Amino acid sequence: MNPRIYLLWICLFGMGATVSAQNTGTISGQVNGNGQALENASITLHLQRDSSLVKAAVSNKEGHFSFDQIRLGKYLVRVQMVGFRALYSEAIDLSSANNNANLGILHLQTAAQSLGEVTVNSRRPFLEMKADKMVVNVDASPSNAGNTALEVLEKAPGVTVDRDGNISLKGKQGVTVLIDGRQTYMSGEDLANYLRGMNANQLDQVEVMTNPPARFDASGNSGVINIRTKKNKVRGFNGNVNVNYGQGVYAKTSAGTNLNYRVNKLNIFGNYNYSYREAYQQFNILRHFINPHTKVITGTFDQQANLPDSRDMHSGKIGIDYTFSSRTTAALTFNAANNKLAFNSASKSVLTDGNGSLQSITYAMSRMRPAVSNISSNFNLRHQFDSAGRELSFDADFIRFKNKHKQQFDNYLTDGSGNPMGKADSLTGYLPSGFDVYAAKIDYTHPLSGKAKLETGAKISIVDSDNDVRFDSIINGNRVPDLNRSNHFLYKENVYAGYINFNTPLSGKWSLQAGLRYEYTRATGNQLTTGQSFENKYGKLFPTLYLSYEMDENNQFSANFGRRITRPQYRNLNPFIFILDRYTFQKGNPGLQPQFSNNIELSHTFRKFLTTTINYSETNGVLAEVIEQNETTRETYLIPRNIASRKQYGIMFNIYKPLNKWLTVIGNINLYNNRFKGIITDSLVDISSNTGNFYASVQGKFGKGWDAEINGFYNTGGVEGVTVNKSMGSINFAISKNVLKNQGKITLNYRDPFKLQYFRGVTRYATVDATMNNRWENSILNITFNYRFGKAFKTNKRSSGSAAEEQSRIGG
Repeated sequence: MNPRIYLLWICLFGMGATVSAQNTGTISGQVNGNGQALENASITLHLQRDSSLVKAAVSNKEGHFSFDQIRLGKYLVRVQMVGFRALYSEAIDLSSANNNANLGILHLQTAAQSLGEVTVNSRRPFLEMKADKMVVNVDASPSNAGNTALEVLEKAPGVTVDRDGNISLKGKQGVTVLIDGRQTYMSGEDLANYLRGMNANQLDQVEVMTNPPARFDASGNSGVINIRTKKNKVRGFNGNVNVNYGQGVYAKTSAGTNLNYRVNKLNIFGNYNYSYREAYQQFNILRHFINPHTKVITGTFDQQANLPDSRDMHSGKIGIDYTFSSRTTAALTFNAANNKLAFNSASKSVLTDGNGSLQSITYAMSRMRPAVSNISSNFNLRHQFDSAGRELSFDADFIRFKNKHKQQFDNYLTDGSGNPMGKADSLTGYLPSGFDVYAAKIDYTHPLSGKAKLETGAKISIVDSDNDVRFDSIINGNRVPDLNRSNHFLYKENVYAGYINFNTPLSGKWSLQAGLRYEYTRATGNQLTTGQSFENKYGKLFPTLYLSYEMDENNQFSANFGRRITRPQYRNLNPFIFILDRYTFQKGNPGLQPQFSNNIELSHTFRKFLTTTINYSETNGVLAEVIEQNETTRETYLIPRNIASRKQYGIMFNIYKPLNKWLTVIGNINLYNNRFKGIITDSLVDISSNTGNFYASVQGKFGKGWDAEINGFYNTGGVEGVTVNKSMGSINFAISKNVLKNQGKITLNYRDPFKLQYFRGVTRYATVDATMNNRWENSILNITFNYRFGKAFKTNKRSSGSAAEEQSRIGG
């Protein structure tokens, strides 16, 4: 075809589409009930302002319906079918910028499962695949009842959680975790402890994005996980309450309430949750000390430790939404959490020489008492300039994180015959740390002709950190300041960002989204104790590209590319030494640089039940904690370094298939190869592994409000950084029953009754040879009761806020 004719055809087509969009639009969807398409369902279209009838239709054999040539405006769709409760859609705004509204699948509830006089949301499926993310609906899995938020993440397809609570996505660490779209500003141990303190009853959805668009922060090499908590969104006064009791070796309890009051233009909402959990761990590590020249084993360190712990957490939220007009809304939200932790450790460490002769035994007791508080606030303002979709939003956030950490170490050293070697030594520490975060962002959306859309925005975040570590030795019963172990570290980081994102259909089957984000970082650190300081400045571009093709109703294809960054945890930049036990220490590294990755994915969805994704990524400057040993003193140091490059390729299959009206099968298979290559302590390290992560769930609905589920996962051995992990798995059972006229639910959940989930791993390179085994209390029987009240008419969408990337980087 002549290029000029082709260009003229595109212009004429675009003009025609624009003219059509200015006058009329289309509303379509699909009706589903009990896992099957519903034919001959009655569909009516109503004006939103007065519910007057506009048009009527019935669904076809596949459950599809469509209202064509509908005048622009705001509508509601009502669906009715004999044997099912009537369903109302959310408000639909047909405009010249969005004149084709596809409501997706509308799931009808059977009449016997109605929750109130009017129902707009039936039970959602466990897994939903969307264009830019995968959504896990937490309540759709009965086995989630009574679990922690971290345990819920563990069951999300493609997500794995290691023994320390570090989260990986598709076999790659460096995940940014958001809660309600905002950063937690925590990572490492603090994030794991926070998620262990959250109960699954607080969670609504888990959104997994491997390549987020440019409007999101570029942080997180492997992607973003957004945990959405439950919010009441209905008129009048309504809410829900929940209580849980779990029994493993120790008891676990939790309770919470979620309340909402909406009248006219005002909406007030809040929640409170409490949890108390006791648990334990058993940790064994065997280290061989190797002469760097002869490669002969010169000694062995064999440590066995028991680590009981407890967590006492209170959290709450209060907020207000106000609608000034049909186009302007504002929201103000406050969050607070207080987590009192108690970690105890009793260990025995046996030192032998190269011939296996016993040299000494160290008995150690440690007591750590972190008291963590986290408060945050968000202000959001949204204004729509017109009905075409032109919108401006502004967010401002403040977050304060405090950890008043106290600890005490007592060590008793004996020789091979059990005779004391010197006096017992005791050390006490007070390790307060804190972060203040200030963040603001502005976003603007501008619709273009032909359903195209342009988005742009800017963000600034400021992080101030203060860590003042003080140790005292106990000598002859007297407390003496230990200046060699005390330190005071200040850190400040400013990040300035801007982005532009363009989204447009290329034809009836093709669509394109392209974005570019720029982030400039300036970081300074000041070690007041030693006089060390550093400054790091860098600016980087982060492009994203998405291309999708809908071949037909049964086949959809997509491809995406994105560049991501993972910045070092704040604490890891502190050059001072932190004590773990008599022989094990952690040391920061002010020379750490961010790691960067380029990620490519190709996906195919078949009949909306099978999604296949092929992925490839390259990461430079991989951040990982390495082991460095002193052969003479037998001391071991854990030091974060930019150790290597990583290349990964893999394939993942997601399956969600209702077999009939009462049985649904869910499956996820993630197969990948990780290869790490780099220089560590002057030695070349080249480690690779083929790994498989498997997840399966069978959910049954047996009528009269009875549900049941069996699920489990199995991870083959794999490699992460310099550690090779062995296989691990779990099987879980759950059964639930609706009670109190379907407004309450009782769930019984048994997690890992066969005790299959435990960690085994080895680290071998240069002069390092370590074998680790870790078991924890994972076999738990939970009983949960939920009760909800109120009708279901949704309120305005709330903003996710501006504080996104920074909160994921507070270390433990």
